[in-house]
Amino acid sequence: MTASTFSGPPETWPRIPVRSLFSLSKNDLESLQLQWAQKRFTQLQEHIPALESLAEQQGVKIIEDFDTLATILFTHQVYKNYPFAFIERKQFTELTRWLNKLTTHDLSTLDMRGVNSIDEWLERLDEAGMFVFHSTGTSGKLSFFPRSQTEREAWIEGTYAFLEAFMPGIRNTHLPVFWPAYRSGRQAGMRLISHFGTALAGSEAEYHSLFDAPMSADFMSLAMRMKHAQEHGDLTTMDKIKAIFKTKGEIVTLKARKAGLTKNFFEKMVREYRGRRVFLMASATDLLDVALEGIQNGERKIFAHDSVLLTGGGFKGRKEVPDWKSILQEFYGVDQVFMSYGMTELNTYNLACSKGVYHVFPWNIPLVLSNDGNPLPRIGVQTGRAGYFDLLAQTYWGGILTGDRITVHYDEECGCGWKGPWIEDNVQCFTELMGGEDIISCAGVQSAYSDFMEYVAADVPEGA
Repeated sequence: MTASTFSGPPETWPRIPVRSLFSLSKNDLESLQLQWAQKRFTQLQEHIPALESLAEQQGVKIIEDFDTLATILFTHQVYKNYPFAFIERKQFTELTRWLNKLTTHDLSTLDMRGVNSIDEWLERLDEAGMFVFHSTGTSGKLSFFPRSQTEREAWIEGTYAFLEAFMPGIRNTHLPVFWPAYRSGRQAGMRLISHFGTALAGSEAEYHSLFDAPMSADFMSLAMRMKHAQEHGDLTTMDKIKAIFKTKGEIVTLKARKAGLTKNFFEKMVREYRGRRVFLMASATDLLDVALEGIQNGERKIFAHDSVLLTGGGFKGRKEVPDWKSILQEFYGVDQVFMSYGMTELNTYNLACSKGVYHVFPWNIPLVLSNDGNPLPRIGVQTGRAGYFDLLAQTYWGGILTGDRITVHYDEECGCGWKGPWIEDNVQCFTELMGGEDIISCAGVQSAYSDFMEYVAADVPEGA
């Protein structure tokens, strides 16, 4: 495959067959990526104040090489550097003005009257043509990524490319979908399941979620603030947060309902769909807990062997069980456990191939930086802080410096036959390595959110 296959802009690349996506030589791929990184910089520099300020500070006028690109990546803190008072005081007009500095869209005249919560703010932005994603808010403060409807189609196509890699013909295939969590939301994973849950299932009836309600950005923000307060012994903040939501009916009944709902969810899955081909997506910890209990009860080979079991997020905060993938295969009956690695900052997750390493789609440029922030050579094997440039970003800056430590292989062709850089399955957060707060991954999001709800419901009698 030659670079001519990629003659269109990056937002068209996800429509290229998966095998072709990973067929370019290193020189062709990097030449193409650098060309488009420069085009994105030219298109966006004068229209995004935050980017223009950073480029001027770094003395960047043109992106001549990847080392230059690495100097103008936004740190992940950029997307949460608004005053928290904007949310506490319900100053959503001010929060919108802050977001306006990060997008080419003009949000300056957007009417925020009547908006009293983060969820309502995000809904108002959606109505205005935005497609904002929020983070899990580990520090107690949500990050907001200013995607818009411009990126939405590329996000959909990129996700289909990701899914097509292990589920050929997915666009014309419908499977029962099981998602043991909240039905929708605006956090990255929730945005994904909100769209693809029903699309993959073919109907609302065959998209099975544990909770019918969406995951609330307001609750997520408070859940992470609660976690932060607990870790620092801040009882005053904990009681204040608890008081805010003590009268919320949906929350105060969750503690009593959760155990029963979870039990019913998995019992229905096993009882009504045994032997069928299904699509099951969940954290590795949730999947393993169900599998271990099921095997103990004599259950095995629940689904058709070609069912799709997709997981990610690792075992944050919990010791990894040896041979956990084999346990999942034994209980669920699948031929393979599919793995992904991604983040809110990127439009498309990285996919683990048959060799268990993560391949980076051509529209995502992986960069590795040293501890002092200098870009490491894009040759051989490099370990350091992960930076990425997302070429699918058209109305916001796609360059991001993350808190992850990764090991990238730039030259070694993977045993699966795909070309291009790949990432070892040993991603860690620097804060975790340094003994600080761990970034909550997919494995911890649902748990932290539910722990918060149980805390605010702690004084409510069961069945209330």
